[in-house]
Amino acid sequence: MKAKVWFGSVIGGTLLVLAAFAGYIITIDPFFHYHEPVEGLAYTLDNSRYQNDGIVKNFRYDTLITGTSMISNFKTTECDILFGGTSVKTPFHGGSFKEVNDNLQAAVSANPQLRTVIRCLDQGNFTQDKDYISYEGVPYYLYDNNPFNDTEYVLNKTVFMLTDDILIDTSEGKKMTTFDEYMNWQGDYEFGKEAVLATYTRPEQSTYEGTLSEGEKERTLANIRQNVTGVAIENPDITFYYYFPPYSVCYWDVSVMRPGKLDWYVELQALVIEEILTCDNILLFSYDDNTELTCNLDYYQDQIHYSEEINSRILHWMKEGKGRLTKENYEAYLKRLHDFYGAYDYDSIYK
Repeated sequence: MKAKVWFGSVIGGTLLVLAAFAGYIITIDPFFHYHEPVEGLAYTLDNSRYQNDGIVKNFRYDTLITGTSMISNFKTTECDILFGGTSVKTPFHGGSFKEVNDNLQAAVSANPQLRTVIRCLDQGNFTQDKDYISYEGVPYYLYDNNPFNDTEYVLNKTVFMLTDDILIDTSEGKKMTTFDEYMNWQGDYEFGKEAVLATYTRPEQSTYEGTLSEGEKERTLANIRQNVTGVAIENPDITFYYYFPPYSVCYWDVSVMRPGKLDWYVELQALVIEEILTCDNILLFSYDDNTELTCNLDYYQDQIHYSEEINSRILHWMKEGKGRLTKENYEAYLKRLHDFYGAYDYDSIYK
């Protein structure tokens, strides 16, 4: 009898400790899985794949800025001034179209106030399989509606320590990370020609002169329809500002011209543009033909990543309608790309 009482006491005591442990994490909720931030607490935003789902489901906003690292340097304060309303930002560094779209779909489902979406469409992701996820270790237990696997969150030692850190930071007078700061990498890199050229080795010139295969066309259209246009078609009351990030001239050299894929690349762009322009509530923008930008390596830290100054310009340009692609002008835009980058003196970059 005493053994049973002792065993029951141990089990009961253990359950009480676990309940207190879980309750502590749920109350503070560092990943916003259950609720929005507790007012006055100094939450640190620095782990996008653990926090983005909670942000779109539990924060208050009507504008969402989302995409890959190309959107990380956007400032929501600037977006709010230009577009009105209240914005949040959910970057997925190295993310695929599906990963970004899944987060966007979660935002649409959770927030009936959502009216504007600003999203980059990385050209390097066009031909991905529609279900491709580039990041390993996605914490799906935070994304689904299964309460039983929440134990991975509420009984997690690392999360417990993060919760402690929030209270410690608050006691020291620190403030919650702003969305201007969230995943912003501007201060982590050097910019300019020397910095860019140090990030890669120029490949040998290829004699390839192919065009898109039927398989590439089918895969690209499936990707775009599932992960780009589908959400716009289903939500006609939301305006989607989509843009192609302006890659530097070095990208054109290394990934387009040296492999002999200029015609292939322009054909791919045409396929994607034509599909996206079927949606009236998508405003599509591109700045690859802004050669004063793409040929000035002072704006870049590698072949594709531009400074936050360019993020700011893109916000202004989109709001003003500059660089918008339409059914009437996209062919002329593609011709400009083909003519300029096809004739550019790439060897001059390396002198």
